[in-house]
Amino acid sequence: MGTPPLIQLVDVSKIYHLESGDFTALDHVSLEIGENDFVAIMGPSGSGKSTIMNQLGILDVPTTGRLLIEGKDVAKMSNLERTHLRRDSIGYIFQKFYLIPLLSAYENVEYPLILKYKKRDTSGRAAEMLHAVGIEHDMGAHRPNQLSGGQQQRVAIARALVNDPKILLCDEPTGNLDRKTGLQIMDILCDLNRKGKTVIIVTHDPKIAEYAHSTINLEDGRVVES
Repeated sequence: MGTPPLIQLVDVSKIYHLESGDFTALDHVSLEIGENDFVAIMGPSGSGKSTIMNQLGILDVPTTGRLLIEGKDVAKMSNLERTHLRRDSIGYIFQKFYLIPLLSAYENVEYPLILKYKKRDTSGRAAEMLHAVGIEHDMGAHRPNQLSGGQQQRVAIARALVNDPKILLCDEPTGNLDRKTGLQIMDILCDLNRKGKTVIIVTHDPKIAEYAHSTINLEDGRVVES
C-alpha cells in the first residue's frame, strides 16, 4: 500500500443557510494533497477559495462529505481535538499578517509556544525561527508598526513555523507586498517546501501560482480543469 494522502476531501459540500436561501460554497469537491506537496488554489472571487481554506485549516467542517487530515476524519473529532490538530499540524500565513500590535516581533512568534506550553519560551525556538526568515535579534524587539510589510510577513511566517507544523496554509501571502518583496517571500516558502513542509497557497496571481507543483482551479464551488 502507498502512503495515504496528508489531506483528503471526499465529496465535500459546504452549504450556508441564509435568510435569502441556501448558498452552496463548495459543491461535491474531492481532492488529495500529499505530504511535501506545494499546491496553489486559484479562482475568481466567490469561487470557494476562502471556504476551502477554512476546511483545510479545520476552521469549519463539511456540511456533507468527509475531510481527513493525517488520516483522521475531522467531523468525528471533538472541538478540543480539532483545536490541538490546528495548533500542532497547521501554520497559517495571511495577506494582512494579523500580528498582535502591542507585542514585539519576537513576542508574536513566541505567543503560539506560550499557548501550547503555558510558559515563556526558554528553548530558543522563537529566536531560531525569526533568524531562519531573516529577522535578526535587534529587529525582533520592534513592534509590527515599526516594520515594513515584508518584514511583518517574515515575522508571520516565523510565527506559523514555531510549532513545527506539517502544513502551511497561505492565504494571498504576497497580496500586500510589492513584487520584489513578494518574490522573496515565495523563495522562503519554496525553501520550506524543499525542507519537507506541505505548502498550500491561495493566490490570484498566475506568476505566484507557477511556484507550486500543481494548481487547483475553483469555479462556483467546484474543481474545474484548467
